[in-house]
Amino acid sequence: MNFDYAKIRPCGSYRQKAMELRDEGTPIWVNDFAQGFWVVTTQELVREVYLKADIFTTDSVMAVEPETDPKHILLPLNLNPPHHRKYRNLLAPWFSQTKVKELEPLLRASARNLVEGFLAAGKVDAAWDFCALLPINSLLGAANMPMSVAPQLMQAINDFTRGFSGLEATETGGTEGMDAAVDAIHGVTNQMIAERRARPLDAKDDFYTYLTTELVEGRPLTDDEIRQIGLIYVVAGMETIRAQLGWLLYHMAKVPTDRERVLADPRLIPAAVEESIRYYTVIWGVGRKVGQDVHWHGVDLKKGDMIYALNDAFNRDPKRFADPDTFDLDRKMAPHLSFGFGAHSCIGMHLARTQLEVALEEFHRLIPDYAIEHGAVIEERGSEVTLQSLPLTWAARA
Repeated sequence: MNFDYAKIRPCGSYRQKAMELRDEGTPIWVNDFAQGFWVVTTQELVREVYLKADIFTTDSVMAVEPETDPKHILLPLNLNPPHHRKYRNLLAPWFSQTKVKELEPLLRASARNLVEGFLAAGKVDAAWDFCALLPINSLLGAANMPMSVAPQLMQAINDFTRGFSGLEATETGGTEGMDAAVDAIHGVTNQMIAERRARPLDAKDDFYTYLTTELVEGRPLTDDEIRQIGLIYVVAGMETIRAQLGWLLYHMAKVPTDRERVLADPRLIPAAVEESIRYYTVIWGVGRKVGQDVHWHGVDLKKGDMIYALNDAFNRDPKRFADPDTFDLDRKMAPHLSFGFGAHSCIGMHLARTQLEVALEEFHRLIPDYAIEHGAVIEERGSEVTLQSLPLTWAARA
């Protein structure tokens, strides 16, 4: 197999590829793309990749970048257990269900303000003017960061994700755009560090005051550590929500019967969000670096090999989900892998779910009846499977 998992393709291509790999039945593949790496597709083996951190390390999480550039380090993701735990414990209060509940009015106001801004136009490219802007506005507000950096971060996040997915290397042979994006994000973080070290605010309400004053193992965080935490806050917190919200609105526009059920009974919104997270798997797969020579399920893995665990195949396993290739609002949900699993499960999952639920509530409150623009060509980028555009139309109000 030689498959570029980051390439821009027609909408639905990556879901279809996951189904093909699942149905073919081979649990472990070799992908000759880039430097070459292993691919696993069964729920049992994908689960093992997440759980066996001594074999499958997060020294690199990009299947096409076996040697992680120090500039690209994401903290705590690129630390292996148990060393990552001190950073997760540090960050946990900011992503707890209690904290997310406190943030809900801010998240709701951000969504409402954006929808009110394009409501009269009768159309919007939701992928950019709602799905991309909303998490940036919300998370800047949640961290008490200046909204003036939003345009700069929006461009940097897009450029970083093109590099992190491998798309930039496919197109240009390098990662110059990603490197520049990291520099831009670090520049914003440096500004926040300097300002909060000089004039701390209330650490309970200000993310960078918290990071510059809280202790880890009896010492303050270094600027490098704060930059690495700031990088993952920006790119993970904003890009994945952008992608998942796009798919949620895409489905509601594409399948009006589901939208009508949700409109008639808003109590279905959490179920719609959860099924969207499973069915439209954004993190198509995860990369891990093999930490030791090992004979594993019939293949010889060498230290330094890269392996790619296909989340989307796990989320479509018929042994785990009845009729898995159907979007079912009434599904009795088993745990999926869209938020990862084990030591590095997504620390922001409560915030993500709440953002998606609030966004759909506010969109439907003002625009209950909408459709994808007639004749629109919808494409998706791989790796973090993201719609490249989502032109929606509705009857504009006078």
